[in-house]
This record gives sequence, structure tokens and C-alpha cells, in this order.
Amino acid sequence: MKKEVTFKESRIIGTTILLIGMGFLMSFVPEGNVLLLLFNSILALVSCLLFYLFWKKTRHNSKRYFSLLSYVMVNTLSIYFAIPLLRIYFLTITFWIGIIMLIVMVILPYLYSREIAFGVQKPSKSKLGRIYFVFAILIIAFGSTVFMGSLYTSNPDAIVFAVLGFVMALLFLFISPVFLIKPKEMNEITNT
Repeated sequence: MKKEVTFKESRIIGTTILLIGMGFLMSFVPEGNVLLLLFNSILALVSCLLFYLFWKKTRHNSKRYFSLLSYVMVNTLSIYFAIPLLRIYFLTITFWIGIIMLIVMVILPYLYSREIAFGVQKPSKSKLGRIYFVFAILIIAFGSTVFMGSLYTSNPDAIVFAVLGFVMALLFLFISPVFLIKPKEMNEITNT
């Protein structure tokens, strides 16, 4: 049964306010930057436009609409959360390792989105362990380089926050392709 989503139930305004607020906060880590604040605000407004377009097109299918809304929200938050660490370590070895990790986490989950979806729905019956293993290796390698780099940074207070944000960005990028799977296909994945 497909449920229709009214504009009031669409969460467009609340999610946009969340994205504007998070973008505002992340533009001040490690220190304030007006251009980054402008970029984050524009990104939140583009997300709002996408939310509205998705609502217009898929409001008669609530599962699909909320999946698309979540996909855009999670990817926008991933961008917000990744930027502080990249700003702190700009053009260092940690920066480049972070860029490589982001590229891997943007590409790899799309290749294995069905397996990730199955692993999220039925973790005891999935082969998701290999993907988690790659993710764990990336986090450990990155954590080691961040620790070494933190010894030489001028702003150690922001490092913990930036590292946690970056790890959250990687996690969000890992799960975001699952939101693109249509409800009918998700039922096929979980019933196999």
C-alpha cells in the first residue's frame, strides 16, 4: 500500500533548517570562513529544492519519497562533516589520504549497494564482512596518519571534532546508496 505524503508531513522545512544549522556550525570549524558559510548555505538551499522536486514527483509513494529525502540529507551532511578535517590538514599527507578515502567511500558503496542493503536488513546472513573489513582498514590507516599529523597542527582543539565528523561522513557515504534502492527491489533483496 502506497501512502501519500502531504507537504506538512514531507519534512522539507525541518530538514532544510537542520542542514542550514549544520552547515553554519561546520563553517566555523576550525575557524570561521564566510565563503564556506556561503557554500554550505547554498548547498542546503539546493537540497531544499531537491526535496521539493522529489516531493512533487513521488509524494504518492511515501517510502520512495523519504528514501530520496534521506539520501540527499545524508550526502549533504557527509560534505559538511568531511570539510573541517580537510581544512585542518590542507595539502598534507593526511589531507590526501582523506581525499582518497572519500573517493573510495563514494565509489565502493554504489558497487555493493545491494549487499549493503541486505547486510543492514539481515546482518547475520550477509557477506558484508569484507566491505566492513575494508572500511575498518581505511579508518585505522587514516587514524594513524591523523594522530601523527595532530602533533604538528596549530589547532589541536578542533582535531577531535573534525576526526569524528570525518568518520561520520565516511559512515554516511557508506550507507547512502541504500536509500536509492526502490522499495520493491528492497523487498526482493530481503526476501532472498
